Parts: sequence; structure tokens; C-alpha cells
Amino acid sequence: MAALEIFNFLHFLGLSFGLGGATIATIISAKAGKDSELGKQIMKIMPSISKLIFLGLILLIVSGIGISYFVNWPIDKQNLLIKHVLVAWIFVIGVFLGTRMKKIEKEKDEKKILKLRKQIKILSIINLILWYVVTFLSVFV
Repeated sequence: MAALEIFNFLHFLGLSFGLGGATIATIISAKAGKDSELGKQIMKIMPSISKLIFLGLILLIVSGIGISYFVNWPIDKQNLLIKHVLVAWIFVIGVFLGTRMKKIEKEKDEKKILKLRKQIKILSIINLILWYVVTFLSVFV
């Protein structure tokens, strides 16, 4: 039973890292959109925040597998399937966010930069909403 408690702790730790990192990234990105000087500085700290979110995602996946292996009580299969699909979407959107962030660093054309920033903003909001839904399903359902 100690292993189940450890995986449960890691699951909630992964949720908090992912949700906290996504929330911070979205708030900082919104502030950067309004202040161009701040935008340049944010590009220096976003990789660290992205690593925190990715660590949260890895902890969530690994601990979720561990929990399902050690659990003795019945699991709501529909809820679990919904969470798996949402976590997969978080991962896919995270990959798109990472590629857009790298493109924006190398881009020189202002129109393309604005387009990439808009994409990043939309994807960040979608990802943030998905993190909140997964957290809600994990904690309350």
C-alpha cells in the first residue's frame, strides 16, 4: 500500500506542477503581449516554465500508470478514458507550443511573429483549460 500512496502523491504533484506551470505561463504570456520589453525578458524564463509543465506531465502519466496497477477498488472507466484523452491533448498541444516558441525566436518578419504569438496565445489558453479539466476530474470525480 505504500507504493499506492507514493504514486498518488506523485500524481497530485504532477497535477500541481502542470497546472501551476500552465497558469503561470498563460498569465506571463498575456502580460508580455501588452508590453514588448517584457516580452523579450519572458523568452528567457519560458523554457524553465515549460520544463516544469513537462515534468508535471511526465509525473502525471507515470503515476497514473502506477496507480492503476496498484488500485484494488473499481475505477470509473469512462472518467479514466476522458482523462487519458485530455492528457494526450495536453501533450500534443504542448509540442505545438514548443515548436511555435522556437519559431518565434528565429523569426525576423513582424507579421509572422504576430501570427505566431496569436497561435501561442490560443494554444496556451486551450492547454490551460485542459489542465483545469484534468485536475477537476482527478480531484472531484
